[in-house]
Amino acid sequence: MKTILTILGVLVLLVLGTSTVTDQKRTNDFHQELVMKDSSDWQEINMDAKGMVNKMAYADTANFMRQKIYPCAKCFLRPEVAQALEKANTLANQKNLKLVIFDCYRPYGYQQKMFEIVNNPKYVAPPGKGSNHNRGAAVDLSLADNEGNLLDMGNEFDDFSSLSHYISDKISAKAQNNRKQLRDIMKEAGFTPYDNEWWHFDYRKKRYETSDFRWECDEKTQQ
Repeated sequence: MKTILTILGVLVLLVLGTSTVTDQKRTNDFHQELVMKDSSDWQEINMDAKGMVNKMAYADTANFMRQKIYPCAKCFLRPEVAQALEKANTLANQKNLKLVIFDCYRPYGYQQKMFEIVNNPKYVAPPGKGSNHNRGAAVDLSLADNEGNLLDMGNEFDDFSSLSHYISDKISAKAQNNRKQLRDIMKEAGFTPYDNEWWHFDYRKKRYETSDFRWECDEKTQQ
């Protein structure tokens, strides 16, 4: 009986090992495929010039992974998505508010790296076919007052608890109102909200290819 159990255990390990190799090969193959498809049609958001608050979380260690993923804090989006974000910025400014940018386009390879670090689909989506962040058609953001002070949203960006759900009843009325302000601005600008993360908004008016385009950094942006 012991011998049979040992053999079964070895077989299970072989199957799991084969599955891991197959998954990795599938990811690598898709990586090569998407790099070939990418049109490299991008627009950088000049956050300083637009009066936005640059809080690109993954270009620093102040994120839920406690690791720096991006080489520098730059925000790239597809041109049509960038125009929509600029419209949102104008709408926020009209309310004496500023947009606070946490994340924009996320290269597919960085998505893979984040998943390898966390290895938990509850917190980071497996690379697979890519997300709207990997397509340059999603943005994570919040609001700040004219002085750059972040508005109370009830909890922090990348807090993956139920407090991040837009309809959470465990946050203050003030935070609920601030979330509504952000959602109203983004919807008017053409974005679609994600109910489980008050900060995440997708642009779904046009479908883009998943990409692994990597931006260049200069001495100033690497500081």
